[in-house]
Amino acid sequence: MKILYVAPENVSGGFQLFAVGHRKRGNECRWVTFFKSLFNFEEDICFNLWGMPTKKWVNHLRWALNIAESKPDLIDLEGNPPFWQPSSAMEDILYRVRDIVNAKRIRNIINEYQLDKYDIYHFEQGIDPYRDCRWIKELKRKGKGIVTFYHGTDLRNRGVIKDVYSASVLNLTSEIDLLGRIPGMKYLYLPIDIDKLPLRKSHNLEKKIIIGHAARNRSMKGSDSIEKVVKEIQNDYNIEWMMIENVGHREALEMKAECDIFIDQITDKGGWGYGASSVESLAMGIPTLTMINPKVAEFLSDNPLIAVTPETLKSELIGLLENRESWRTISNYSREWVKERHGIDSVMETLYGYYKAVGLI
Repeated sequence: MKILYVAPENVSGGFQLFAVGHRKRGNECRWVTFFKSLFNFEEDICFNLWGMPTKKWVNHLRWALNIAESKPDLIDLEGNPPFWQPSSAMEDILYRVRDIVNAKRIRNIINEYQLDKYDIYHFEQGIDPYRDCRWIKELKRKGKGIVTFYHGTDLRNRGVIKDVYSASVLNLTSEIDLLGRIPGMKYLYLPIDIDKLPLRKSHNLEKKIIIGHAARNRSMKGSDSIEKVVKEIQNDYNIEWMMIENVGHREALEMKAECDIFIDQITDKGGWGYGASSVESLAMGIPTLTMINPKVAEFLSDNPLIAVTPETLKSELIGLLENRESWRTISNYSREWVKERHGIDSVMETLYGYYKAVGLI
């Protein structure tokens, strides 16, 4: 069996992990992206499309259109599912132009790598390289298995593209708050190869304690408020603050491995509770604090995450700093929990169960 992942970008490095899992089961797996990763993740096949959001002019144009239409950049959409449609005639024209410009290069890559010869197609973020979805329509006519994986803003703020939705036989997410947004949506833990991550580096805790936080968008995670809380207690506990941003993934991991405590987020703006960043810190054995609302807590049941809110972050952090003997227990539990929930073998077992349930195998 041959599986192909189709995505705008390799955002978290997950495609190579899925590929490992599929290949362990004797299947072929590759991935194709619209543009090269901004975070130095491994590339496979790339369309190198024109008019992608990696270009400044594209973002400037989107900003100008939003201003002209008096529309905020991100809108929380209603509906289950919420469906995407062009916000204006100008946006519709721009997508049509982009499809025309990119059509030849997309078809050339499909032919060169025989991308129409696969059995199962995972469309990450529920998006086709053509906004008019001509490829996914073609694959549907050929009876291919279509799977979508929604990650957050693609569903919350952009909306589901109708032609993709009608073609998909399996909708997946790793975001707990998205489960109710599409009927029958299935949850899949993000895979991680725990053995390839660096372990937390040991150093003299009597000299300094490093508290880390990583963000691509500070406002989405409450980064400024987190930094303020840490610096309020910095002198009392001899803390060093480490802000991880604007670096490649490998460098971010090396920086994270220097941390003794990691704080993920104190908002629900970018998704409920935890994501890849928390999974990494837990897998490294680093005590991890993040906002966990009641629905996430109920879904996860027992877990090693230390739940905080903007109001409780300071007290929870102080409690952890004054109870260092618990760190080893938390560390060991964190690694075992990640292996059980997010390990490649565990994730693939769940995924293939979903394949079987919808008749893909």
